[in-house]
Amino acid sequence: MRYDERLMVKIAMLYYLKNLDQDEIAARLNLSRQSVSRHLKRARETGIVEFRIHSPKEETFAELELGLETAFGLKAAIVAPVSLNADDIMKEAIGKYAAAFIEQTVIDGDVIGVSWSSTVIACARNLKTGEASAGAAADLTICQLNGSMDVADISTRAEFIISRIASAFKARTSSLPVPMLVDSQGILSSIMADTRIRSSFDLARGATVGIFGIGSINQKSSLYQTGYMSARILEELRSKAAVGDIAGHFFDARGGICDPSLESRTLSVPKSTFESMRFSIALAGGEHKLEAIEGAVAGRWCNVLVTDENTARGLLRRKGLLVGNAAP
Repeated sequence: MRYDERLMVKIAMLYYLKNLDQDEIAARLNLSRQSVSRHLKRARETGIVEFRIHSPKEETFAELELGLETAFGLKAAIVAPVSLNADDIMKEAIGKYAAAFIEQTVIDGDVIGVSWSSTVIACARNLKTGEASAGAAADLTICQLNGSMDVADISTRAEFIISRIASAFKARTSSLPVPMLVDSQGILSSIMADTRIRSSFDLARGATVGIFGIGSINQKSSLYQTGYMSARILEELRSKAAVGDIAGHFFDARGGICDPSLESRTLSVPKSTFESMRFSIALAGGEHKLEAIEGAVAGRWCNVLVTDENTARGLLRRKGLLVGNAAP
């Protein structure tokens, strides 16, 4: 059995410091009781557990992860270390840790729904392929949660994301090669009348695992960069108290849809799809996304958050659970 050191640390902390029993830990981390027991045994054998939990860096992140899970009611929080405070480095780190979590999470028959974003691209790029491919799960399907047709010089790279994830899992694919946002509700209805598009969309509505970014309402957003949002739309969204988006759905600080007009002409699976997924995995980091992340978890758009250490601390600090850079 392959043992993940970060997972061993988290299980050990839940057992020895948080006083959860093995059944409670198994339910919380979506593991079998036998797996929890083996990880605890391995933690003792390798010296991670003596009379305290070793590895201060990992301990800090385990505390941050447990703090996020408790504060926001998440199934799991994954915190990635970041060596430099640079956007591309942060996204790569989040993508790497998200890929590792996803490889351990999928099960036979899963339908994995994906929404394009720059951080999801990093995740797809970090999934193992070839002989070291992502895992033993079989009969998987990778599909799109929202439309992806390019409307500007910067591509959504949705085809790359779907292809790369499918290659890692040796899975089938289903695409939505249509615009995410159209000019009217009538146009959207016409697109959805196509049997092939409707079939792909219905498959996506039943996704059991979701992988997506959380966008902010500014010019750093992937939607702005790819031409789906203009400066005028950004201003309109701000005036309606929008704090972020997921797969083209714009939400406020409580996670509620804040622009019904845009919503009515957006080709994207409904919020109920995200709420029904076994794992709805949001990948997001950066100080400019703190409010958007808070809105996403408040609205139950995601039950798993993969972020970086600075963002994790920022989220806990805004909750009053962290002072300075100390662990909660």
